Amino acid sequence: MLQARAPGKLILIGEYAVLEGAPALVAAVNRYSVVSISPSEDEQFYLDAPTIRMNNIAFRLSGSGSVWFPGNLSGDQQKRLHFFKVTFEYAMQYLHGQGVRVSPARLLIDTGAFFDEKIKAKLGFGSSAALTVSVIKALFNYTGLPLREEEDPGRLFRLALAAHRRAQNGMGSGIDVAASSFGGVLSYRVAYDNRARQIMPQAVPPWTELPMLCVFSGGSESTRRMVGGVSRLGKKNPGLYKRLMEILGTVSGQGIAAYTQRDIGGFMEAVDRYHRAMERLGMESGMPIISPVHRQLAETVRKAGGVYKPSGAGSGDIGLAFTRDEATRRQVLGRLEDAGFRCVDIAIDRSAGGKPER
Repeated sequence: MLQARAPGKLILIGEYAVLEGAPALVAAVNRYSVVSISPSEDEQFYLDAPTIRMNNIAFRLSGSGSVWFPGNLSGDQQKRLHFFKVTFEYAMQYLHGQGVRVSPARLLIDTGAFFDEKIKAKLGFGSSAALTVSVIKALFNYTGLPLREEEDPGRLFRLALAAHRRAQNGMGSGIDVAASSFGGVLSYRVAYDNRARQIMPQAVPPWTELPMLCVFSGGSESTRRMVGGVSRLGKKNPGLYKRLMEILGTVSGQGIAAYTQRDIGGFMEAVDRYHRAMERLGMESGMPIISPVHRQLAETVRKAGGVYKPSGAGSGDIGLAFTRDEATRRQVLGRLEDAGFRCVDIAIDRSAGGKPER
């Protein structure tokens, strides 16, 4: 049995602005999608995905590489299998184009690390992107076709990005796919080379001494809903939208520079300003980016001496608190726990394959 895995992500700064070409800072984290793959006992493919309550699902491939699931799957079951289906089809069609035949296999997908059993909720670490990357890696391992990352560091990323965008109907910046493909900390922006390919992110040395807390807000949120709501502001009032995105982009760039230079004061100021800019974006778009729970989290952290912002689209999911020193971090942790919030133990992952530009 072969195995492949890919880490999740935390956006440190740059949400929303990254969609308009501004730089954002993302860290891969030690929550993994793990795919195990082995030869099938017969001429069918099988899928086991216990995290989404799908087990021993037999499926077949058409001549063009399309996945055909059993006709008795419900609409909800097909929805839960959407990202796997699109990713598997994309990878198989690519391999077929390379002249590689993939013999029937059994795949076991474990994305349990992205789900908290105690609170019965997803934690917002980018499970779909990690799933996409790990499925593609597993299929390449299974066929024996090397990804040749030393020749093309972006091959895995570009394949996963194309599959992920197909699954999302073109929506998203790809920042989560980059984190799952490369690992570490990355400065990422949506930009294309002269072959219309996404430019590779830049690796940033992880600031391991930066005091940080990852806080779960208590509920999950649909990134698609939030981004869609903000996009409507761009259509309704393009001038205001442009000004707000310029503010976010400028502050994100300042935050990335401060992080790179290990300027704790500059980084904390950028995080605080970014939180406030996200709040205004939410107010103008009518979307609850800084929801009551994120507002409460920010106030609790500020009173204890830190700064706070949501990580991701906002409304729910997770947020990040930063402090100047470890003593203040412990004080913030105590205040958050007293207020009934749960901090998630997380660390930066540096084990993923590929070497983005430095």
